[in-house]
Amino acid sequence: MNNTINLENAHHVTLPNGLRAMLCHTPEASESFVSMAVRAGHFYDPNDCQGLAHLLEHMLFMGSRHLPKPNAINGFVEQHGGTINAWTGTEYANYHFNCSGDAIAQTLPAFADMLRQPLFDDEALTNEIKNIHAEFEFKKKDDLRRLYQIHKETCNPQHPFAKFSVGNSDTFSQHDCTALKQRLKTLHQTYYCAKNMCLCIASAMPLAQLEALVMQCFGSMPQGVLAADDWPALYTDDELGIQINIHPLQSAKRMIVTFALPALQNDYKTKPLNYISHLIGDEGEGSLLAYLKEKDWALNLIAGSGIEGDKFKDFNVSFQLTQNGLDNKNRVLEALFSYISLIRDASHEDWRFHEKSKLNTLALEYEENIKPLSLVAEYAQHQFVFAQDELSKLRSTIGSYNKEVIEHALSFFTPDNIRLKVISKDVKTTQVCAFYEAEYSVEKIDTALLSELASPSEIAELSLPPPNPYLASEFSLILPETGFNIPNKLVDTGGYRFWFAQDQQFHSPKGDIYISFDVAKFSDSLLSVAAKRIWLGALNDYLQAKYYRAEIAGLHYRIYGHQAGFTLHTRGFTNQQTLLANQLLDAVLEFVPDERAFEHHKALQLQSLQNSLLNKPTNRLFSRLSVLIQRNTQAPVELLDVIDNISYEQMLNFRTRAFEHYFIEAFMHGNWASEDAKAFSSALQKQCDNAGGGPLSRAVSKLPVGGTLYHEVLCNHDDSAVVLYLQAPSPGLTDTALCMVLEQMLAAPFFNSLRTEQQLGYIVGTGYVPHNQHPGMAFYIQSPQCSPKHLLDAMTDFLFQQLNEIEFYRFYWPTIQQNLIKQLEERDLTLSMKSQRLWVSLGTQDLGFNRNVKLAERVKELSFEEIQDFAHQLAKRERCGELVLFSRGKFEPISTHGKRTINSISHFKQEIPYY
Repeated sequence: MNNTINLENAHHVTLPNGLRAMLCHTPEASESFVSMAVRAGHFYDPNDCQGLAHLLEHMLFMGSRHLPKPNAINGFVEQHGGTINAWTGTEYANYHFNCSGDAIAQTLPAFADMLRQPLFDDEALTNEIKNIHAEFEFKKKDDLRRLYQIHKETCNPQHPFAKFSVGNSDTFSQHDCTALKQRLKTLHQTYYCAKNMCLCIASAMPLAQLEALVMQCFGSMPQGVLAADDWPALYTDDELGIQINIHPLQSAKRMIVTFALPALQNDYKTKPLNYISHLIGDEGEGSLLAYLKEKDWALNLIAGSGIEGDKFKDFNVSFQLTQNGLDNKNRVLEALFSYISLIRDASHEDWRFHEKSKLNTLALEYEENIKPLSLVAEYAQHQFVFAQDELSKLRSTIGSYNKEVIEHALSFFTPDNIRLKVISKDVKTTQVCAFYEAEYSVEKIDTALLSELASPSEIAELSLPPPNPYLASEFSLILPETGFNIPNKLVDTGGYRFWFAQDQQFHSPKGDIYISFDVAKFSDSLLSVAAKRIWLGALNDYLQAKYYRAEIAGLHYRIYGHQAGFTLHTRGFTNQQTLLANQLLDAVLEFVPDERAFEHHKALQLQSLQNSLLNKPTNRLFSRLSVLIQRNTQAPVELLDVIDNISYEQMLNFRTRAFEHYFIEAFMHGNWASEDAKAFSSALQKQCDNAGGGPLSRAVSKLPVGGTLYHEVLCNHDDSAVVLYLQAPSPGLTDTALCMVLEQMLAAPFFNSLRTEQQLGYIVGTGYVPHNQHPGMAFYIQSPQCSPKHLLDAMTDFLFQQLNEIEFYRFYWPTIQQNLIKQLEERDLTLSMKSQRLWVSLGTQDLGFNRNVKLAERVKELSFEEIQDFAHQLAKRERCGELVLFSRGKFEPISTHGKRTINSISHFKQEIPYY
C-alpha cells in the first residue's frame, strides 16, 4: 500500500462560490484522505456562550439531511473502509476522514451533507451537552488543561484566546434549548460558508473527476464572507515580565519561559524558529541542558513549543527542574540568557545554519511515518495563510540563511518580553482558576533580575554545538542477495542467537538493529526490577549528551526495559550504525552509576511511579490488567516501597550478577550485506562473552472459565471506571480471529448504546487486547456520574443481549470481514515498521513471519455459524476467562461478597496457573 502524497504537484481550484480546494493526485494510493478547515474555532464564540464552536462541531455528527441518525456518518465512513473525526481549535475547526480509495465518490457527498445540512435535533443536543460536560469533567484532573486555563486567564482579556473553549453544562444551561439551537444555527450559517472553508484531498481518483466531484458536493454551499481575524495583542505590557506560580496535581517541578513573538513560524524561507529551537534544545556536550544537568538543576529541556495562531506565536523553553534547580531558578534563567547571547553572537556563522538545513533535507528525503490524514488537515488550514505557489514549498524548502531574519527573530528573545511559569507544589498561590480549580498567583518579575538577565555573565562551560561528526553526505544502497528477504538465523549457540534480513522492499539507506538481553537477575524479583529501573535511568542519562549528535544526524537509539530484561534498539542510516551499536553496547556492559547518580535516579523513579498513580482511571485499570495477566510485569504500587528502600550496594550487586549470565537474541534488518551482518554478529558475540542459557518465560495467567474474577484498583479520581476483560482459551488462529471479529462487530453498537444513547460517560470503548500474543478483548467505561456497579450492569446487559441476538449481525458480517482482512493484509508502510513486525515475530516464534496473512486467511474462512457458536458460548460463560477491574471514584464499590476477588497481586500470581 502506498499512500505517499506529492504536494508539489497539487492542483488548486477555487469554486465559483469562493471555496478553495487543494487536490493531490496519488495514483498509487489505496486510500483517499480528506480534510476541511473552517475558520470557526473558539475565537468566534459569542462572549455569553463560550464553548459554542465546540458544541457545533459535536452537533455536525448528530445527523444531517441525508444521514439523519446520530453518528450515522461514522458508520457510513466505516462501511467504506475508513474513519472520520474532527477538532475545534483556536481559529479553526477541522473535519477529516479517510476511506478506501474508490469509495470517495460515495463518502464525499455524505461529508458535504454533514457540513452543510445538520439537523440540530433537540434530544441529540441535550445528549451532546452531557458528552461535552463529561469530556470537561474528565480533563479537570489534567495538569496540562489546568495550565492552559491559567494561561487564558493571564493573557489580554480582550483577546479571544481568553475565552473558555470547551464549554460545559453550566455555560450552556444559561440558554434554554430553543435559544441554544438558534445560536448554533446562527454560528453555522455565519461561518460554515464557502469563503470561510478550505478543502484538501489526496486521492487516486483522476483530477478531472475529483474536481467535478468537489464541485458537485460543495458548489451549492452558500458563499458567505471570510471571518475577520483582526484581534488585539495577545499580551499587553501588563501580561509580560510576569511570573505565574502554579500548584500542580502531579509532583512536577517545572519552569516554562515564554517569549511572546509575532507569527515567525510562517517564515518558510529561512525558518528562523527551527534554527533557534535546534540550538537552545541541543542536548550534546557543552549545551545548556548538559550544563544544567551537571549542576543538578534540570533533568530535561524542550525548546520551541507553545501556542500559535495565524498572527501570534509563543516560543516556550520548558525545563523539568530538580529541587536544587527550583531553589536556583534565577541561575537557570541566567544560563538560558547566557546561551541566547552565544546564539546572537554567532548569528553571522552560517555553517551551523547550513548543517541544520542539511539535517532537514535528510529527514525529509528519507522521511518515514508520514501520516497522510494529518498532512491533508495541515494543508487545508495552510490555504488560509499561504498563497498557492507557496503551499508546494512549505515542506520542500530547506531554509535559506538570512542573517537579518535570524537577528530579527532573536530580537524578541529578551528578558522584558518573557512570561515565566513556575510549577511546583512548593509555590505560594493566591487565587483559583475558573472551571479547573487550579491554584496560582501572578507577580511582576523583579526589575533588578530583568536587568541582570539583559546582560548575563559569560559561562565558560556553555558552548554552541561543534560540527556533527555523524552527518554523512553519501548514501549507497547494497545489492540484494537471494534468500535474505526474510530473517535468516546466522548464529545460534543456545545463549546467543543472531538473525539477519536485508531490506529488498523500501530501497532506503536505513536499517534497524535490535539486541535483547534476557537477564534473570534483572527480572526474578521486585528488588531486581527496582535495581534494573534505576540502572537503566542512570545509563540513559549518561548516554544522552554523549550520543545526541548521532541522534540528530538520523542515528537513533533506545535502551528500554521489558518483562525479561532490557533491549537496545538502534535505527536510522546504516552508515556508522554498527559503530554506534558497538559503542552503546560497551556502555551497557561497563557502565556503573556512582552514588550521586543512583540517588538521583532513585528519586526520579519514585516520582514517576507516584505520578503514574495519578493517571486517569481507565489507564490505571489497563495498566493493572497487564500486571495481572503477564507474570513478569510489576505494578507501580508494588514497586514504590521496594525502590524507596533499595540501597546503592544492592543495586550494584544486582547489576554485577545480571551480567554474569544472560541470553541474547539480536536482529539486524535493512541496508546491509550479509557480510556486514556476519562481521557485526561476530563483534557482538565477542563483546557479550557471558551469553549462556536460554530465553526467559513470557508466561500469561490462565483465567478461570465459568466465573468472574473481580479486582479493585484504588484511584485518586472522582470518576468511576470498569474494564471487563475476556481472555480467549488459546493463542491459536481460530480463537484469535474470533476475538478480533467479535470485538469489531460490537465496537460501534457498544459505543452508540452506552455513550450516545445511555450517556454513561465520555470514555467508552472496546479493544482487541492481546498479552504476549495471547488474544483477548476488553470493554471499558469511565464515568463521572454512575457507580461501577451501574456501569458493569449496563455492560453485561448489553453483551448478553447482543450475544444472544447475534443473528442481527449476519447482514453486517461481510463488511466487517472485508475491513478486518484489509487491516491484516496491510503491507508495512515503512522500513522501521517492517523491522518491528519481524522482531515481534521472532519473539513469538512465528518463524514463517506470516501470522497476519494466516489470520487473514482464517478470517476469510470463518462462517457466520462459527461466530454464532462463539457468541453463544460467551453468553453461557463457557469459552473465555473473565476479569472485571474497577475503580470506585466517588461512588460505592462493586459488592464482591461471595465472589472471587483478587486482593493481593503477588498472591494471585503465585496461585494462578499459566499458559
